[in-house]
Amino acid sequence: MAEKKTTKGQFLLLLLIIAVAFTHLAICPFTKVEESFNLQAIHDIVYHKLDLEKYDHHEFPGVVPRTFLGPIFIALLSSPAICVLSLLQMSKFYTQVIVRGSLGLCVIYALWRLNKEVRKQFGSTVSVLFCLITATQFHLMFYCTRTLPNVFALPVVLLAATSWIQQKQFSFIWFSSLAIIVFRAELCIFLGLMLLVTIFNKRLSVLRMLSYAIPAGAFWLGLTVVTDSVFWRQVLWPEGKVLWYNIVLNKSSNWGTSPFLWYFYSALPRGLGCSILFIPLGAVDRRTRVLILPTIGFIFLYSFLPHKELRFIIYTFPVFNIVAAKGCSRILNNYKKSWLYKLGSLFVVAHLLANAAYSGVSLYVSHFNYPGGVAMQKLHQLVSPTKYVSVHIDAASAQTGVSRFLEVNSNWKYDKREDLKPGDQLMFSYTHILMEMDPIQVSHYKMTHRIVAQIHGTTGITLNFTVLPPFTLNLKSQLALLEKFPTSGS
Repeated sequence: MAEKKTTKGQFLLLLLIIAVAFTHLAICPFTKVEESFNLQAIHDIVYHKLDLEKYDHHEFPGVVPRTFLGPIFIALLSSPAICVLSLLQMSKFYTQVIVRGSLGLCVIYALWRLNKEVRKQFGSTVSVLFCLITATQFHLMFYCTRTLPNVFALPVVLLAATSWIQQKQFSFIWFSSLAIIVFRAELCIFLGLMLLVTIFNKRLSVLRMLSYAIPAGAFWLGLTVVTDSVFWRQVLWPEGKVLWYNIVLNKSSNWGTSPFLWYFYSALPRGLGCSILFIPLGAVDRRTRVLILPTIGFIFLYSFLPHKELRFIIYTFPVFNIVAAKGCSRILNNYKKSWLYKLGSLFVVAHLLANAAYSGVSLYVSHFNYPGGVAMQKLHQLVSPTKYVSVHIDAASAQTGVSRFLEVNSNWKYDKREDLKPGDQLMFSYTHILMEMDPIQVSHYKMTHRIVAQIHGTTGITLNFTVLPPFTLNLKSQLALLEKFPTSGS
């Protein structure tokens, strides 16, 4: 009977994580420019298949090339649901939701594998707390359905970490090789430190490690080079190119730099929320110290790269959550011993509520971060699908939510060309223009087009403790949808 209750409880926790991740997806269904390559690649694989000439990356290759292996896998995984949508003649927009949801399920599957090992190693209380902490944090749940290279690597890293905890060295090295060679080369630091711990503890000899690593490395390298060379029409190892760009040339700094300790004082507190307070208590256990040392070592060494983003260390959040859950369980398990533990138990519950509140506010604010996606939906709502439409989409729109999945009318012409400026003669030929809401730029079209919609986006929040909730969301018109006058010449 007890075992059935435990199984039911675990199933409910799994449903909770899935429900939270899909709530994030439903409220923020659009994507940003960082996600565009993988999302467009999935679209092209689904809809253009072997007609590589029509693929988006030939026209918009991005700063560095990325692998097609991840998009191929997600496209295949999503294909049964996409076939159903096709039979029901539903909009391509729902296909975007399906493929993002499929990626999220991959991450959740890997998280659940990790949770099962946490339960085995640390007990049911730590397992339950690990799930609750994970579900109430914002960034991991928000990012798990986003088609970023880091998120494609995330489930593989989690499977590798699970194998490492289980001391299954063969699968650990094969998963690690996949993550490093195909998706994110910098993971050689994180997973390499785990490997060094294993070798230092004499659980794996160097010779045996090489006997696993060489075939794994050769296989994944060969697979990515062969596959991606076909799609990119040149001999190419995409992640090798990224590694050269970011590390050797250090050109990632062109996209901004942050102080050395930024991950520690900014990214981790935001990513882990209030749970970060329980990590020192959880690290008292020797088993969790083994987990946390390579994790902190990775963040420290990766901090030498000046360009920093929270998503670059998202792989470490589940590991920190294990340690935080262990810290929380130490308090809860001693609840009856003293009033101090009772107060601590109250704080454990309160911190989960605080995490959930922070996640709710963050999700609400994030909802307004995708004016380009909203504008595309607005275009299809305002204009009859039978009308002839040629729409130009500028960079500001394309970077804030527009994707090929939103090009739902096959008879319309969608143009994202970047060589046209506001006021160029060719711009006047478009029936519709989706552009940044700049009065000076919009004024070029006052004789030929009219504004039919303005799309608002957030510029941040302002704290206001005189109202509930104690903040004000700052919104402004960021994009304008222009429609050509019926009588204006081309």
